[in-house]
Amino acid sequence: MRKNDVAQCIHNIYLECCRDLFQSLNCNTRVIDGKSFNLDESPIACIDAGSEDIEFMIALQLPIQVLALTYPVAEVITTVEENLLEDWLSELSNQLIGRLKSKLIEHDCSVNIGLPQSYFGAQVDELLANNSEQEDYYLDVDKEVCRCSIAIEVFDEAMTFSLEKNKDIDIQGEGELEIF
Repeated sequence: MRKNDVAQCIHNIYLECCRDLFQSLNCNTRVIDGKSFNLDESPIACIDAGSEDIEFMIALQLPIQVLALTYPVAEVITTVEENLLEDWLSELSNQLIGRLKSKLIEHDCSVNIGLPQSYFGAQVDELLANNSEQEDYYLDVDKEVCRCSIAIEVFDEAMTFSLEKNKDIDIQGEGELEIF
């Protein structure tokens, strides 16, 4: 499989994971053409993952309204402090990359995950690697525009990536821990 084909497969899986993440938070979500929207004031969380064959970074750029809407504490939304929303944004990026890692394992692609970093007043394009295959997805999340980006660099032209899910792999459910 060529590098571009591997990257495209992962882009498709990433978009599926983005939709799943917001749907799990009880949000109405649809993909839109959002390139004309200005998200410069929205915070960004980035997290990377990789192996010997591949490296990628994801970026979530979410308006404060979406962070407050999805915040997991049942309290009045106006009382949620910005530092808690920053933590929540990092947690959402962790959940998203965890979903992506699980899906990639099903396709015989294993990666190690880094730690999230959050940014304010930054540009997603400047945070992601320049020499990678970048894809940006804009989602309407309960009438707010969000940007989900992924930049992928495939190092090994001969990298194997199974297009079919490996049925022999038992992926744990969300939130489940495996006890050794």
